[in-house]
Amino acid sequence: MDRSPDAEVMFDLLATEMGGKDLPIKSGYRPAYAIKEDYWTSTNHDFLDAPELAPGATGRANVWFLTPEVYPKSLWIGREMSVAEGNRVVGKAVVVAIFNPLLLAEKINF
Repeated sequence: MDRSPDAEVMFDLLATEMGGKDLPIKSGYRPAYAIKEDYWTSTNHDFLDAPELAPGATGRANVWFLTPEVYPKSLWIGREMSVAEGNRVVGKAVVVAIFNPLLLAEKINF
């Protein structure tokens, strides 16, 4: 990528028997994230601890979001997002660090 990552996530890939993928994923993986309730965005991953992530496994990844300016202030530490390929959810991502200040939420409403 030509810019720094937007965030670091803990990425949980669903096990195959839970509807997840059949094969491992590698850095460069580009699924969609549910960044808003009614908006999904494409991402690019760089896995940090291993070259690939097997179905049912969890790993850290740096993530670049497509057009982050469209959904400013949408991330906070601990935020969980569904991850999909097309209309099939294949995992979830939990935000552990935010590098792009544009995406940092000012206040979280519970």
